[in-house]
Amino acid sequence: MTARPSSRAQRARDPLELVSLRQLRYFSAAMRAPSFNEAARECSISQPALSEQIALLEQVLGVPLFDRTGGRAVPTLSGHELERRIAGSLLELQSALREVPERADTISGLVRVGLVQSYGACWVVPVMRAAQARWPALSVALRRRTAHALEEGVLRGDFEFAVSFDPHPHADLEIAQCFVERAVAVGSLPRRARRLTLAQLAPCRLALLPSEYMMRRELDAAFASQGLKPQVRLESDALEDLVAAARESGMIAILNAAAASSLAVHDAVPIDCVELQRKACLVRSRTRHHTNASRHLWDALVAGAPALPSGWTAPGKARR
Repeated sequence: MTARPSSRAQRARDPLELVSLRQLRYFSAAMRAPSFNEAARECSISQPALSEQIALLEQVLGVPLFDRTGGRAVPTLSGHELERRIAGSLLELQSALREVPERADTISGLVRVGLVQSYGACWVVPVMRAAQARWPALSVALRRRTAHALEEGVLRGDFEFAVSFDPHPHADLEIAQCFVERAVAVGSLPRRARRLTLAQLAPCRLALLPSEYMMRRELDAAFASQGLKPQVRLESDALEDLVAAARESGMIAILNAAAASSLAVHDAVPIDCVELQRKACLVRSRTRHHTNASRHLWDALVAGAPALPSGWTAPGKARR
């Protein structure tokens, strides 16, 4: 049989290991109530159960907290001192515990978002600003990457999620399609043209993204499939440069529709080529934990996908 520790050994231990929160609550109720019976009713237990827990508390502390002579429980000086010291702490602890569920719904913390450059101004940044106005404790870190780098970054955990296009299916990726956009042409175009073909564009002086970008590779492949050789006069990874070349140098810039919208281009003409349509998507990991803030920002971006001008989205592919 194991011997019970002595009072001296008990006092040497951390009191928090020996005293329960329930005992302190019952003791505090007994200090406030005119009798143990009233305190027991307040705590929704029987009077003997409350008396037993207070007696155990006195045993652990090694001092009487109530003088029970004369048939009544009268607080001792030690009881009054303990009540004075713990009353505020119990109220603070009670308040903290009640706030836990409320704080669980608070949208706060840092969300790292990767994106392709063309979706920034027309989609991600406006939604992000509205979200931060609604949830002031939310922080967002935006990182611009190529589409392929974004998928790798999500899989590595560099981003909570990414805003990209035409992501490759992957067992560990959740993909939410938001809209399907066309490629559009900007610059010295035929008047009143509603659609342009690649055959019409190939002889023109073109301003395009460099070949490391997926859109450029898809554009080169589309020209090649029709036996066309485009006349490329300018390459730049800055979309503003392409539009400036179209406006100021008589060239024709080919952009995706969201990029044209983000640069406030209103006179772009859609290109009639199915191969140049692309799906704007949100991408996140299926296996990693997503914070409350990350989930809310994801939902806000799904709901806030841009409404592109008529004809700039692919037929039958309306925004979700």
